[in-house]
Amino acid sequence: MKGLKPNTMQTILKRTFVGLLSTVLIMSLPVHRLRAQGKLSIDKVYSVYLRNGGTIIEKGQIKGYFFLYESDKVDKHTSEYTLQLLDENLNKVKAIKFQDSKQLTLLESAYNGTTVAFLFKNDDDKTLDMKIYDFDGRLKYSYSNGFDKRTDDLMKRYMVLHSDEGMNKNVFDVGDQGYVSVLPLREGSARTYEVDYYSSTTKKQWNYTPEDAEKYAFAEYLGSTDSLIILEVLKRNHALGGDISSHLVGINFVTRKKQFDIENANDAYRFVPCNVAPLEGSNNLLVIGSFYDKNANVGKDYSKGLAMYEITTGGKVVNRTYNTWIEDFGKYLTTNSRGKIDQVGYLYIHRVIRTPDHKLFIVGEGYKRQASATGIAMSVLTMSDAGVTKVVVTDMVIMEFDDKFRVKNATIFDKTNNTALSGPASDYNSQHLLALYLKASGAFDYEFTTGDESNSNFAVCYSDYEHSAEYHGQTFNAIRYNGSKLTTDKIELKSKASKMRVLPAKGGSVMILEYFKKDKRLDCRLEKLG
Repeated sequence: MKGLKPNTMQTILKRTFVGLLSTVLIMSLPVHRLRAQGKLSIDKVYSVYLRNGGTIIEKGQIKGYFFLYESDKVDKHTSEYTLQLLDENLNKVKAIKFQDSKQLTLLESAYNGTTVAFLFKNDDDKTLDMKIYDFDGRLKYSYSNGFDKRTDDLMKRYMVLHSDEGMNKNVFDVGDQGYVSVLPLREGSARTYEVDYYSSTTKKQWNYTPEDAEKYAFAEYLGSTDSLIILEVLKRNHALGGDISSHLVGINFVTRKKQFDIENANDAYRFVPCNVAPLEGSNNLLVIGSFYDKNANVGKDYSKGLAMYEITTGGKVVNRTYNTWIEDFGKYLTTNSRGKIDQVGYLYIHRVIRTPDHKLFIVGEGYKRQASATGIAMSVLTMSDAGVTKVVVTDMVIMEFDDKFRVKNATIFDKTNNTALSGPASDYNSQHLLALYLKASGAFDYEFTTGDESNSNFAVCYSDYEHSAEYHGQTFNAIRYNGSKLTTDKIELKSKASKMRVLPAKGGSVMILEYFKKDKRLDCRLEKLG
């Protein structure tokens, strides 16, 4: 079985500084200065969302880049678009041009190693169009689905999040087989979901919708294997209330059927999955999430700790390990019985990393409620429920586990608290539902994790904003593991560009992508680190 393809594999951006700036890849020693190596400028770039580009990777090595932009305005109804392909030295390899309606909006992109896929919204035809290109510039396959009132929630989400701060919310690769989208649907009072599969090897498309019993369900993509799409599905009995049940669902994209649905009804605790990783040396999967008392309400109550379930691809649970906040994590972090870490809050799990010596590292990020002075004042002045708290994203936490999945260490890495949510929603939503909202809205500072193929060395990358006498502005940070210990690096970023993105590059370098809106110019340059 091929390794899992977690949704964090897509490079994402989230924070704003002057224009929009995003991710950076640290691949060498501590860095405080950049030195230019080469540069490429592209003119007549009328509009571009830098998040709809990325790296072309082969066997863990950077082989080039891709990005799509509006390159000309043909007439009042038509625009020209260009998909630009570059090699690792920023030489132009291919420029794929096509004309389409001005009402064409690029929503998301994904890359699976051999092709690149773009999801467009076509307001003229009222369709969602998936176009898959190979890296010779050929359009391999084009798929269309109509959008209507059922997908209204999805359209609203894209309208709000269509910016360079967003990340892939609905479209993901499933290895070299193709792509999958997980779309929220609304029909009357019901809220459910649809899974759409697009092959990149043959002309094949299909969709999966849950059974009628799942009228009130929310699905989140967790990852895939070479045959499975793995989802966390939250269900409830009716639209306005009822206890929430959490399910780990595996959909086989070869048979097009649900392969398993794990609810843990017979377990000692209630389990809410949030991350899935392959277990090296076996075909089994490691599922990580929070666990609750048997009679707890997931929508209201607090978790007891982190649980690790080892499951087969058929959905059979073969091992369960529980680490409680107060007893197990309390040896390394100051925690209370509600799972809240002193100064950090609750943890959301971003990434699971297994090293060759069978250590397991889990990357978490804190979030917590704080009193909102503005919300309290508004509530008093207007005598309304304006929301008296806010939710802030706090520090990074790296947790280490042994080969039996027992916690053996945890380290907090300080960063600036950022307000992520305010208003009534921050007052009433549960610990788990708040985390899902923060992830969906791109509010966390975590960017991605990178390293060598064996994970003997890796870097956990995140953005931050520094307020100090020496520097005031955006920073990129990396927590690096060299096989024996964790160290930190930081780089200060400043740019006059309207938008900026920093991507991984060939050994010891980064690629900086900047868009100057006034000049309609896109600049790319390689910079040597160190």
